[in-house]
Amino acid sequence: MQLFQMKNSSSRSLLLILLLWTGLSSPAVCQSKGYVPGKGPWTTAVFDSSFVKALYKGTFDISKTHLTGLFMIKRSASNSIRIVFSNEFGMTFFDFEYRGDEFIVHYCYPSFEKHSLPKILESDFRLLLVPDTTVTRMKRLGSKDPELVIFGVKSARGSFHYTYDHDSGKIRRMQSSHSIIGRADLRLYGDKGTAPNKIYLYNPTIRLHIKLTFLSN
Repeated sequence: MQLFQMKNSSSRSLLLILLLWTGLSSPAVCQSKGYVPGKGPWTTAVFDSSFVKALYKGTFDISKTHLTGLFMIKRSASNSIRIVFSNEFGMTFFDFEYRGDEFIVHYCYPSFEKHSLPKILESDFRLLLVPDTTVTRMKRLGSKDPELVIFGVKSARGSFHYTYDHDSGKIRRMQSSHSIIGRADLRLYGDKGTAPNKIYLYNPTIRLHIKLTFLSN
């Protein structure tokens, strides 16, 4: 009789362990451990495949240099997007293109090249313009604002915090984490069709501030 009770107790313990394991393996918990982009509302694209072009007026501040002008962002092919910064008189400061994994400098103002600015800007603008297809992990984090959803993201590019609008699923903020040299903070406000209404990009390492306000498509 005692042996039967011991076996019965062991069976109940085993059943309890299996139930707990099944509960911990539920889809909701798995999603919090590792979310795969493209299989739900949260993506890594600020400008998705439906985006064609957008013109912004903006300011560009780095160290003691202050510039104002127009930023044209345009998709020239399914795997290519281009950003051109020029002043109101038509003088071009830089013309960069992201074509697949390739970064192409069509033009850069000579004084910018002396300070290796294209290389520094490459990763910052990549965060804005090119969806990250190398994500290996997205872990949902706590958010004090119920209208925002935050994920900790790891990919070949590094570690980031992505903040999304809860209802639309659109990105509102992208921050580099666990990084000193390549630190960046990208904030996005409102929407004008397929483009953000305002874009703020800040890189404290090189004291870079870029502020863009949408003008037209």
